[in-house]
Amino acid sequence: MREDESDATLWLEAVSGTERAFVVIFDRYRTRVFRAAYRRVLDVTQAEDAVAIVFLEAWRLRKRVRIVDGSLLPWLLAVTTHVTSNLSRSQRRYARMVAQLPSPDQHENPFVDVDERIDGHDRRRTVAAAIMSLAPRDRAVVELCLVEELPLADAAAALDLPLGTVKSRLHRARAQLRTKLEAADISMQSLAPNNPEEGSLT
Repeated sequence: MREDESDATLWLEAVSGTERAFVVIFDRYRTRVFRAAYRRVLDVTQAEDAVAIVFLEAWRLRKRVRIVDGSLLPWLLAVTTHVTSNLSRSQRRYARMVAQLPSPDQHENPFVDVDERIDGHDRRRTVAAAIMSLAPRDRAVVELCLVEELPLADAAAALDLPLGTVKSRLHRARAQLRTKLEAADISMQSLAPNNPEEGSLT
């Protein structure tokens, strides 16, 4: 079955023009890419757009894709970081434009029972904003190593960086994030993946 074949074999066939091989790769990783994108943009539609863009980029750059320790996932996650950063910039520009429009009449919200969910949503937005405030090169390391919990060596390979550089950027970024999150009374544990199957940050 094609689903049992390695990423390297499938990608070689995909680059050679085998459509089915690319479909298998897409099915294998689309959920992980979606989860990674959603954690960054917190919007289902934008996360779905990000998935489409990531795999289009994978096809456009198919001869430059890096397979890390037998897997395409680290490279796909690195591209997801870049794509969602661009989407977030577009979202901020849109938000600034909307903020200039006249405010509609405010009505009392009858759904008082959703306070807890709103608080959790705000907390995730605070964490996402803290990560987005990092320099792009540090943000990419944080999202791969802390959020996605990739091994340092895999993150270094996906980003095409020396391992020592990844370690130093991660150390610097952790210190900056700790300061920002502690000021908002949020633990660094908030960087852990939402899905229990993906592990947790300690």
